[in-house]
Amino acid sequence: MKTKDVNNAIENWLGGNADRSTQDWLSNEMKKDPALSREVTLRRKTDEILANRDMINLRNKLTSIEMRKRSAGTAGRTIVKAARYAAAVALVAILSGALYLTLKPGSSPDELYSSYYSRYEAPGAVRSAVSSDNTLMENAIASYSARDYDKAIVYLEQVINTGQEDMESVFMHGMANMEVKNYPVASGSFTRVIEHNDNLYLEDASWYLGLCYMMTDNKDKAIRQFSTIASSRSRYSKQAAKLVRKLK
Repeated sequence: MKTKDVNNAIENWLGGNADRSTQDWLSNEMKKDPALSREVTLRRKTDEILANRDMINLRNKLTSIEMRKRSAGTAGRTIVKAARYAAAVALVAILSGALYLTLKPGSSPDELYSSYYSRYEAPGAVRSAVSSDNTLMENAIASYSARDYDKAIVYLEQVINTGQEDMESVFMHGMANMEVKNYPVASGSFTRVIEHNDNLYLEDASWYLGLCYMMTDNKDKAIRQFSTIASSRSRYSKQAAKLVRKLK
């Protein structure tokens, strides 16, 4: 579905105008896509905040009218102005607090992981069908591309056990284990890639290793890992710098 259609689906859903098929589609997409789920939640909370603001404005107007009726002379006008100022300050405080709670970045490892992790797309993804005519590596990539990570791990371990110094298989073994949340095993694979120090996967392995540290409660290691990435020319440097700030 195009972005415009997705936006329309969200707006119709929030406004209670979505048909059954749209509701079912959007619910399924939200389960599969954490970013979309957060977007829908943000829009709903924003609508609630705006609705509350309209109600507060109405109450303030009614209060102001009542106070003008009861007030007379300079003293009365001073009271009205003070009341208006107090109401404005209260409104700003309410909106600021609500927006902060809605928009503030997640601080738990799970929330940070959800925001910063993205699935690695294997360069060999064109090898999309598992076949007896394929090599083990081809079947491993095909299984990974089909999101059959357990089967991919089996194929990749067979490749690794052949003793060939192939860092693609070791790196993909780490990625497949990340997808099944086996972070300790994934960490070992990424560490091996980094220690090899002569392959095309060093940059990616360093980034994903930092995420593994974060998800195994190795906060200090995660901060050191992301700090190293942040000070490098890695394409992950900006993301790593943000994570360092959020983890400290």
